[in-house]
Amino acid sequence: MKAILSKLRPSKRLVIILSAAFGVSAASGGAAVYVGRDKILTRFAEPSASGLGCTALRTLKLDHKGQRWIRMHVKTDRATGPDRIRTALRVAGGLAKKEEADLYQVVVLDAAGPEDRASVRGSAIGAEVLFAPGPRSVPGLDEPFRASYNEATANAAGRFHGKVVTLELDDVRAIMAKMDDRSMCNDPSAAGDVAAAAPAEEQASH
Repeated sequence: MKAILSKLRPSKRLVIILSAAFGVSAASGGAAVYVGRDKILTRFAEPSASGLGCTALRTLKLDHKGQRWIRMHVKTDRATGPDRIRTALRVAGGLAKKEEADLYQVVVLDAAGPEDRASVRGSAIGAEVLFAPGPRSVPGLDEPFRASYNEATANAAGRFHGKVVTLELDDVRAIMAKMDDRSMCNDPSAAGDVAAAAPAEEQASH
C-alpha cells in the first residue's frame, strides 16, 4: 500500500472515466455528484477504516495493446457507500501488491446483485476503483486513481438507484492512509482466481 501511496501526485482534478474501455461505469447508475473534501472525510469517519469483508466473484486478466489490465468483481452484503469504496480501495491495493499490471479495476456489487459479467454495469455497481501506477501510459488517464460509489442502499435485487459520488485524489490518499487491514476478498473457488486471457476489446463488448 505504501508503494501505491508513493505514486500518487497531489491534484484536485478528477481522473478521467475509463469505464468505456472496461465496459462498465458506476456513473451510469445515477447522476454523478461531487462532494467537498470536508464532507467526504466526515462520511468516512467510521470504525471500519479498511472496509468490509467481501467475496470474489471473478478476476479477469486482459491483454490490451501490450498492456496488462486486471479487472476484479467482488460482492459485499448490506454495505454503505463509504464501506463499499473503502473495500474497493483495499482490494485494489492488494491486487497491486500481488500482481503487476498497468491498470487495475475493482467493482463492488451487492450480495443480491447480478453475477453474470454482462450485467455488471449501471445500477448493479455499488462502488468502482480504477488504479494505474503509471497513468500517463494508459490512454485517457492522466492521474493514478478514479474512485466512486453509489450513495443508495441496494434494493432487494441488489441494484443501486442513488447518486454517484466521485472522490478526489486527496480523499483517496487520506482513506488509504488510515487502513489497518490489507486482506483480500474470500475466494470460494477451489482454483483461486478465475482468469480470462483475452483482448480488452473483446471483453469490453460483453
